[in-house]
Amino acid sequence: MELDATQVARERTIETELCIIGAGPAGLVVATQLAAAGRDVVILESGTAPDHAAAQALNEGAEVGGAYRGLATTRHRAVGGSTALWNTPTPGGVGAKYVPLDPWDLEPRWPEAPGGWPISYDDLRPFFVRAQRQCGLGPFAYDGAAWRGNGGAPALQLATGGLVPAVYQMGSRSALLAPLLASARDGTRTRLCPGSTVVQLSLEPAGATVTVANTDGAHWRVRARRVVLAGGAVENARLLLLCAASGGGVRDDSGWLGRGFMEHPRDRALTLTLSTGMDPRAIAWYDAHRAADGTTIVGRMALDGSVAGENGMLNASATLLPIVRRVRARLRSALGRAGTLRALQRWLPAGGHGWSTHPAPERVFDGFTVLLNLEQPPRRENAIVLGERRDAYDTPLPVLHWRWHPDDHAQLVRVRRTVAHALESAGFGRVTIDEGAIPDPHAHHHAGTTRMHPDARQGVVDMDGRVHGTASLFVVGASTFPTCGFANPMLTIVAMALRLADRLRDEP
Repeated sequence: MELDATQVARERTIETELCIIGAGPAGLVVATQLAAAGRDVVILESGTAPDHAAAQALNEGAEVGGAYRGLATTRHRAVGGSTALWNTPTPGGVGAKYVPLDPWDLEPRWPEAPGGWPISYDDLRPFFVRAQRQCGLGPFAYDGAAWRGNGGAPALQLATGGLVPAVYQMGSRSALLAPLLASARDGTRTRLCPGSTVVQLSLEPAGATVTVANTDGAHWRVRARRVVLAGGAVENARLLLLCAASGGGVRDDSGWLGRGFMEHPRDRALTLTLSTGMDPRAIAWYDAHRAADGTTIVGRMALDGSVAGENGMLNASATLLPIVRRVRARLRSALGRAGTLRALQRWLPAGGHGWSTHPAPERVFDGFTVLLNLEQPPRRENAIVLGERRDAYDTPLPVLHWRWHPDDHAQLVRVRRTVAHALESAGFGRVTIDEGAIPDPHAHHHAGTTRMHPDARQGVVDMDGRVHGTASLFVVGASTFPTCGFANPMLTIVAMALRLADRLRDEP
């Protein structure tokens, strides 16, 4: 059921088995799985409507270091969490690209994550399979061979150069959220509480007490046997830092709490000009298209394990986005302002996926931007810390220390050259590189800050997401990732949420 937090009496205490902080996909998955297993669950969500301005103001913070758009614009408080920021069109409405981590992403590849992930890919794989169903996707298949000729043009063979054909799967927000919200709002075991901002967390021998503030300033409490933080990499770290600073029962013996913040930078330095006389539709497999089973896929080019896994290079994925000829782009802009675009938009495309369906792509496109989605290695210096500014509830706002490290940029240069060489060797055309380009860090894919490690001296949570040194406090979401690969994290977030739900269900 859904509770109106403003109707909860001041100083009231709600008792429950499980309190989940955050009603994004991770929190909703854990909640619905445990409620289905007969557990009583309270879900606390700070936001109410997606445009709840007061709640979004709680996302403010400061940034130090490299150019970063801001903490307020790259996260969101509402039921559904950051899915409110999704903007990728899919046949089912606004959605996202899905792809799992690669097996080598879990391996010890970076100096500041020498153990890699404390779980194996074989352990994670069955949860990926379940996550596919939870997200409303097709089969757990992401290599190009599994989809070759399935609903689209055959993939061109890439020359040996470290690139292999692969895919993203496209999924709508509603396919993921609608079943979760129906279960949370209609279930007798769940109490969903929008407009409930956590301001204090205190651990006790038999559980924990969570202090909550309503939008009207009234405070109340939830006393739970177990608490799960599912607020994203910034908020999870902030709440643990607040708990540690107030003597609430959290200790950081590793020095990694808040640290290891990672994003997924996107690089547009490569431009592909097709070989003379080559029809762009010859590479239509590398566009978005519907497979025979109804799954919407986007063909992409992936680094294989011999390059990304063994040679210490950033993992990356390349997709092709068309460059609309300048005259047509200007005309489209002018006609759009005049309100006469609809009749001519077929000949004045906006770019983006769907380019291969244009009746004469060779007449409207000047080539392709090779979009690289990149891995950022974990670095201790990239961190969330508590700042001096305070929010409306008098709790410290976060400060993000972040930069794109020179060593990471040197690795990006290697990735660019590897991709350019492979495309040219495969006969796609000529690739030019803007050597001075800086990647865009604003993927809204925050990760790290509460990383997993079996040793409390090297991580914040154990392999099951339990905060080290506690019995009742857990974390779920990308904040627990020791490394993040290039992949959009949602499929892995859902898989890890299913895994945590299984662990909590099996505990007495």
